[in-house]
Amino acid sequence: MPSLPRRSVIAQRPTFLVLCLALLLGGVLVTAPPPAAAQDSVPDMQIPEDPRITVRRAQAQFENFRRANLPAYKGGRSSDCQERVGRFCFWYDSLAPEPAAEAPQVTSARDRLIELLDSLGTAHPADNWIIAQRIRYLNEAGRDSIAYRVAMGCQSFGWWCAALEGFTLHALQRYPDAEAAFEKALAGMHPSERCTWRDVSLFLDEDSRKLYSRVPCGDSARLANEDRIWWYARTRYGMAGNDSRTESFARLTYSEFLRDAPSAHMFGFDGDERELLLRFGWPRDWSRGAPMPRPMGAPMEGPGFQIVGHDPTPSFRFIPPHHVLTTPTVSDSTDWAVQLPPVVARYSPPYAKRLLMLEHQQALFRRGDSALVVLAYDVSKVEGLGGQALNAAIVLMPGREMSEHKTVRANAPARGTLTAIAPWGPLLMSAEVEAEGAATLVRARYGVRPPYAVGTRVSLSDLLFYTPYGEFPTTVEEVLPHALPTQRVRASEPLGVYWEAYNTDPAGEPMTVSLTVTQETEEAGVFRRGARALRLTRESEPVRVTVEDRSVRGATMSARAVQVDISTLRPGQYLVQLDVKVAGQYSIRADRQIVVVER
Repeated sequence: MPSLPRRSVIAQRPTFLVLCLALLLGGVLVTAPPPAAAQDSVPDMQIPEDPRITVRRAQAQFENFRRANLPAYKGGRSSDCQERVGRFCFWYDSLAPEPAAEAPQVTSARDRLIELLDSLGTAHPADNWIIAQRIRYLNEAGRDSIAYRVAMGCQSFGWWCAALEGFTLHALQRYPDAEAAFEKALAGMHPSERCTWRDVSLFLDEDSRKLYSRVPCGDSARLANEDRIWWYARTRYGMAGNDSRTESFARLTYSEFLRDAPSAHMFGFDGDERELLLRFGWPRDWSRGAPMPRPMGAPMEGPGFQIVGHDPTPSFRFIPPHHVLTTPTVSDSTDWAVQLPPVVARYSPPYAKRLLMLEHQQALFRRGDSALVVLAYDVSKVEGLGGQALNAAIVLMPGREMSEHKTVRANAPARGTLTAIAPWGPLLMSAEVEAEGAATLVRARYGVRPPYAVGTRVSLSDLLFYTPYGEFPTTVEEVLPHALPTQRVRASEPLGVYWEAYNTDPAGEPMTVSLTVTQETEEAGVFRRGARALRLTRESEPVRVTVEDRSVRGATMSARAVQVDISTLRPGQYLVQLDVKVAGQYSIRADRQIVVVER
């Protein structure tokens, strides 16, 4: 069975009514009935007449055998409880060591249990409990393709077969198909059960939960809000399907597996454990933790040690915070930080074992009522991506609408450009480069807005930096092959700046263009622009360069570019500021930061 590091913590209540909150890094802690000693084999399984009795007995034998042969826990111990769920305590540590490998005899014992389940499942294909346990242990053993075939042979009544199909498809990362299967399951549920499965309150921060709970279950406004929450919760906008939503349904399905069945943990599956499973997922690995304290004279009810169940790492914030859900187009990259507290619920996408920040440059240009968004990126220096097949995407989402405009490129270069068209106005942008072979996702996500210009005839685009190539570009398409994939520039290299002015007089009108490069300093915790500006020559005295220009004749759009000598700049953060003045309106402005690095 594949071994993945897990990070969740549970402590269960022994029957002598003493509450033991056992807190271990990266684990689910539970007490269990004591085996007499570690066993080397599972007793022979006697098959009674009732198939469920057979399975329950075999399961109990296997789970006792598993507990008796757990490897020692290798992690440390935390003094703080990040999340308390009833009698359970959870915290997350992505740097904790991976759990020890499962003992070979436990793997063999599981294989024999699966053989028994397969035999009884074939004889009783309509028994929904037996088929659930087959799929549960096949998933635990990493045999998801076989589990899918079992699910497709389900003959149970109601919606259960569709849920099992969705669970196995999600495990196979076939997310669009999993969505369709879970939607079929939802359609077959009683309305009250459907409300339970659609409920997202466990995944929301306090502000979002207050707003969500005001609307009753089943109301059309609540249904729309649930759909919208999952829309923004996706880790990869450029990927087909919504794996965040199908992950939540897979967890609900798994909770049904445990409702009336033994597991590596003990004392039954209750509401606290269910909440922890839904918020953080289910363990895939287990180990033997510290000894459990026992009051004087208390009966021996458990194995005498804590059982640590390990959840996937790295795992990220499941649902964005409230202010992002309500105003996504004004969010910045910090708002989308995957560990931004409070992390109410977590998800570990299998395709993003590394989620990194994308080095890039983005600019917005107007095309009638639409926006052309240009993205230049470079992942050639990202460790582990060398020789990997890359998929790149830029996805634009206007306002609060659940619609997207995207460009997806398979076999993308490590350094390149992407463009996409969306309605003109504020947008949420997600730029993504994914390396499936390395389970790595390199991402930038934040709101983008046109340069501020209210009540003016002439307006400006963003500034786009490029490497000068001997000619001045007259269209953005000419700039793209030379666009810088970053806003970090070297002082030893000239800087090209391209922009567009819109709704200029086609007869040609005078335009006063001023371009400054101003160093930004920090005083008293507040950024202010320094008084010094860079002369666009080798002189170091602060100046503003002003050019008397004329708009393009015969067109309402005037494209312009300049080359800037920044060789006198010291390393630091600067603001490139463009001001354009035409008759009859106030000066319009576009600016963009650069970071000057060592030569």
